[in-house]
Amino acid sequence: MVAPTNQSPRNFVVVGGGTSGWMTAAMLARVLTASDCRITVVEPPGPRGIGVGEASIPSLVSLLKTLGADEAEMMQKCEATYKLGIRFCDWLRPGHDNWHPFGVCGARIDGRDLFPFWLAEHKRSGVGRPYHSYSLQWAASLAGKSPHSFTTQSPMTLTQSYAFHFNAEALAGWLRDLALAGGVNEVVGSVENAVLNDHGDVTSVMLGSGEVIAGDFFVDCSGFQSVLMQKALNDPFNSWSDQLLCDRAVAFKIPGKRVIPPYTKSQAMPAGWMWHIPLANHVGLGYVYSSKFVSDDEACLQLQHATKDIADTNVTPRFLKMRVGRQTHFWNRNVLAVGLSAGFLEPLESSGIHLSQIGIELFLKSFPQGLNWQPLQDHYNSRMASIYDEVRDFVQMHYWLSQRSDTPFWIAAREANLSSALKRRLDLYDDAGSLDALIPEAFPETSYYHLLTGNDRLPRRASALALSIDSEQIQGILSAIDQQNQHAMRDLPLHEEVLKRIYAPLAKA
Repeated sequence: MVAPTNQSPRNFVVVGGGTSGWMTAAMLARVLTASDCRITVVEPPGPRGIGVGEASIPSLVSLLKTLGADEAEMMQKCEATYKLGIRFCDWLRPGHDNWHPFGVCGARIDGRDLFPFWLAEHKRSGVGRPYHSYSLQWAASLAGKSPHSFTTQSPMTLTQSYAFHFNAEALAGWLRDLALAGGVNEVVGSVENAVLNDHGDVTSVMLGSGEVIAGDFFVDCSGFQSVLMQKALNDPFNSWSDQLLCDRAVAFKIPGKRVIPPYTKSQAMPAGWMWHIPLANHVGLGYVYSSKFVSDDEACLQLQHATKDIADTNVTPRFLKMRVGRQTHFWNRNVLAVGLSAGFLEPLESSGIHLSQIGIELFLKSFPQGLNWQPLQDHYNSRMASIYDEVRDFVQMHYWLSQRSDTPFWIAAREANLSSALKRRLDLYDDAGSLDALIPEAFPETSYYHLLTGNDRLPRRASALALSIDSEQIQGILSAIDQQNQHAMRDLPLHEEVLKRIYAPLAKA
């Protein structure tokens, strides 16, 4: 129970910098400008990330608008490129590709996704084209196109259905600049311990230098160390190691290429998967793997063998240990956990920054204004737990759908336990292609349809509602979508052409 003496917080202390810490500070400063709040970030010395390349989902576009930031400026500062989706190579079986493009697939019909109508025609007339082929983002990815047009607003621009690749260390630095410009205070130092009052609330943190930073509300962005939520408040951590087996990563950064694909590539590997993230001047390569099935040294060798780019370049690998799971509480007493302190899933669907952003946005919607925080905390914790759990289930589906049995890892990953919620969702889908109520802050139904159909999993039957529509009418809709996409594609320049225009000011400087 929160102490009854608590008033609306006015003195925020963010413990830890990095992307999540500075994003938190920048958003608090932007939204609470009229609330007479003081915001201090305590950032440990050293780098703010590994800088080998990271990716987002489309919610980052809305974050830029929330912060009043310029997209081109962010891209220039963060070596960013555009991302229209993810290409999965060899996940189902060797030689097979499937896609997760962003945005609406083709069009919505009477407020419904295209999928049930595509499925009805597939069952009835044997439509040969896959579901994802009606996605504009998929077509633009294959053609190497930008989401933006030089002459008009493209459908992707209008719907903000695109994302970014970026240097994560640079993104943290850019967010820091925004936060400081918004009045945030910065203290450099490592938090050694926290001081609690008689009610169990954190009143201050002590740095290694002996300096004491006091506050009335604390945000734990200290990463896997979780110095406040776990160490100070002893909040239990829920491990997902029995559902998601990967717990390590090795990463490289190599010189960039002339052609910059507008999508992330995920390549299946013997004990996990490899990411390929194209930045403006570099390429981020990494191997996410399970330490139960491969050693760090062998994982590094497997990654080097998988891409000639590393073998031909004198680069130093960076190894990361991952703690997969989430906290029991995301808001405990006067501490909010954001980023790795709240939970972590492997970056297969680029959900990390999105989950941090959602965590801050939901907190701001529940910002405590009175004496009793408990109802707000209960709602927040329930909502965040549901979001994390649903994102976990979506990530695990990638492994469960795989047909690979060529290595012990893939057999174990496919046979890992599924949550009861995911089992119910898959049973419902298998029957007639329905998906029960999805959480809007997680992944939309279109993402599920891309993942399931792309891995050759189709429902046993189409819905009666979709089958009630005349076949000729559905064929006409599919044809119209195809023509619409072709028209939009003609107005889209190459990805490299748009990047050249964005980065031109830097070249002249």
